[in-house]
This record gives sequence, structure tokens and C-alpha cells, in this order.
Amino acid sequence: MKNKQVILGAVVIFLVGAVAGNYFIKLLRQPPEPSAETQSLIGSKLPDYSLLALDGVRERGEQWLGQVQVINFWATWCEPCKREIPALMDIQRDYRQQNLQVIGIAVDDTQAVRDYVDEMGINYPILVGEGDAIEVAKKLGNDLGILPYTVITDQAGQIRFIRYGEVDREMVEKEIRKLI
Repeated sequence: MKNKQVILGAVVIFLVGAVAGNYFIKLLRQPPEPSAETQSLIGSKLPDYSLLALDGVRERGEQWLGQVQVINFWATWCEPCKREIPALMDIQRDYRQQNLQVIGIAVDDTQAVRDYVDEMGINYPILVGEGDAIEVAKKLGNDLGILPYTVITDQAGQIRFIRYGEVDREMVEKEIRKLI
């Protein structure tokens, strides 16, 4: 009897894991559309925030007003996040003279982020905060807690684009060309 209960328990755990795994795989392939509440942020002013940079200095989001901002929430353990970073680095390099600033906000451990930034040679500012970064992401509409998460603002700091999940260069360029 006890063996049957153990086997039944294992089967239930396996099935729940399979269903959840399929859900998350689907989510990675086709992230959800932002909710109506999140979509309502389009056209609103970027909320104030401040987070620590890798050098330990507290940076305020308002310092990038006057530039188109590509704000990307990511983590070192997030494979889609890591896949999109080279495109964001290219965008920063190619559009910095056109008043654009990519800002990475890592929802992760500072040392893990520092090591990854050094390894990749990331060419844009990286802010770090575990709980604090999650709160900033929520302020910017990430009500689902999905990474990566990207917000693009115009030069006046108005939110113009929100995306759950991975972005690519073509997608980001399409949006920033409307604003530069």
C-alpha cells in the first residue's frame, strides 16, 4: 500500500511538473500581451526610481531624460535575457550618437551580474537590485514578474513600448526609429 502511495505521489508530481513546464516553454516562445493595466502605462511618464550601479553608486532613472531609453530587466540565470544582450549592446553602440541610452536592470545577485558584465563587455549602464529591481519592474508594468522585460521611452520620458519576453534587434530598432 505504501509503495502505491509513493508511486501515485511521484506520478502526480511528474504530471504537475510536465504541465507547468509546458506552460513555461510556451510562455518563452510566445510571451503574453501586456495586461490592460500595463498597456495603460503607454503614454504615461516614466516613474521615478533609483537603484545601485555595479560601482555601488545609486543612480536615478531621471538622469537619462532627454534620451530615448531602452530599459531592459534581466538576470544572469535567464537564458532569453542572455540571448538578447548582444543585440542590446549593438543597439547601444549604433544609436548612442542619436540620443539613445540602453539601461540594464538586473534582478540578480550583484557579484553574479558583475562577473557576467565583465565577461560580456556590456557597453551600457547596469543597475542591480534583487527586491528593489523587482519593485521598479512592477512600477513599469511588469505585473507578471516575467524576465526579460523591456520598456522603451521617448526623450520626454513617456513610455512608448512594453514587452514581456525576449526582444531582438529588429523589434527594438522598429520602436526606437519612431522616437529618434
